[in-house]
Amino acid sequence: MRHSMLISLATLVLASPALSQPFPVTLTHAKGEITISEAPQRVLSLGLNDQDFLYALGVAPVAVHEWWGEQPYATWPWAEAARDTVGAEPAVLMGYEVDLEWIASQNPDLIVATYYELDVATYELLSQIAPVLATPQGFDDYGAPWQEQLELIALATTGTTDKADAIAADLDARLAALRAKYPQFSGHTASMADLRDGQFTLWASQHAPTRFLESLGFSFPGELDEMADDAGWIYLSAEKADELDRLDVVVWPNGKQAEIEDISTYANTRLFKEGRSVFPGEGEDALAAALWFYTPLSIGYAAEHFAPKLAAALEGRTRR
Repeated sequence: MRHSMLISLATLVLASPALSQPFPVTLTHAKGEITISEAPQRVLSLGLNDQDFLYALGVAPVAVHEWWGEQPYATWPWAEAARDTVGAEPAVLMGYEVDLEWIASQNPDLIVATYYELDVATYELLSQIAPVLATPQGFDDYGAPWQEQLELIALATTGTTDKADAIAADLDARLAALRAKYPQFSGHTASMADLRDGQFTLWASQHAPTRFLESLGFSFPGELDEMADDAGWIYLSAEKADELDRLDVVVWPNGKQAEIEDISTYANTRLFKEGRSVFPGEGEDALAAALWFYTPLSIGYAAEHFAPKLAAALEGRTRR
């Protein structure tokens, strides 16, 4: 795990017996620098997926921010066991906007916002309430790899990366086992896609859903990456549906199967004719959501459920 962030552990300058005390810790993130003097006791999860990291690390947040889905405690099924293990019953901030008064009422001693778009003014206002942990340094909002989020949150809440390293190693082992079980993924290309305003929209290689497919052994075509805009989106008009045939498998996490298959140019693609698309089935909302969260808890859940579907798509067994 990369240790590029600035870490200053005051205990390192103390006598040997104090070396086991990880706090205070100073961390640099995309919005600045914070010093946490002691282990936080009232952590507020403002980032849209940060609660998953906290649960995995054994931290019970006092409040969380719901992204979507109206799940109990804003916690999806893949994270429910971890939430229950830490005994968390957090208050839930509804809606996307930051409610400063509500946040202050939770009396947090640390605000975790590694997966949220904070402007400077809002960051400064939040910092008057408690130290704010923003996006990992060197990454755009929503653009940090899960490993960077995990490491930064671990340092802020536990003072070390010990738990983070163990979590990452466990997930890496699970993904390696799936790659060994499905060696056919290697050498094939795959992408996530959606239909938006009549255009096929693909996630380029910089996006979490594409990184997820790569973690299972797939690759993403460089020719398509070259078509991406600055935000990493690839837009294909209906007339360019044949560009989808650069891919061996396409996952459509938002469904819309009937609408997509009704497009005549899509119906002419090898992708359609050979049954190489994956659409989440009825009742699989959590499976699609797991791709967006892209946390250590959701990745394992998504990988184990999606791998058989991807294997079926490679064999052309997804046509109804």
